[in-house]
Amino acid sequence: MSTRKSRERQATLIDATIEVLVESGLTAATTRAVTQRAGVGTGLLNHYFRWPELRAAAWQALFEEVAKDQFEQEQTAQIVMERYFREAFVEAARPYWRLWIEATELAASDKPMRNALKSIQARMQDGLARVLSDGCESGSWRLPDPEASALRLGALYDGLAGLLISGISPVSPDSAEKHLRKAFALECGAEQ
Repeated sequence: MSTRKSRERQATLIDATIEVLVESGLTAATTRAVTQRAGVGTGLLNHYFRWPELRAAAWQALFEEVAKDQFEQEQTAQIVMERYFREAFVEAARPYWRLWIEATELAASDKPMRNALKSIQARMQDGLARVLSDGCESGSWRLPDPEASALRLGALYDGLAGLLISGISPVSPDSAEKHLRKAFALECGAEQ
């Protein structure tokens, strides 16, 4: 079999896995759902991947696109941050929150997922820190330590998403966005 054909089949399996993950979540996704979606047999999946590696590779590919979409656009820091706040807690983001939370839980016992999460978490952190630094350089805001601010904002984002997913808190998407905006204003030394 040609290398090109092999890469195409692997890409098909990763794409099918991404679709299943978005629909079902990490913990509910199965190899059966992936092979059905890809239109292949289990033997072909097992020929190219072990399930933990495929699941982690698909999760990582999905979140590489999210990171690129969030932080690697040719836009001003103000526009990127406004979009970050505005889209953080919209209903369409819910499957991604769930996948992120499940990945953090799974990473404790799943090495491929731990490696994927570590890579994406660093990319997201770096992307947010870069945007915050760009905003400081352009004079849009002042932060004493953009990297530390990115860490705190990212942690708050994750925590608020967890509260929204769990349904155990009276936090609404609108109030979560307000909390994130307020935290940013506080990081900048301004009251909002």
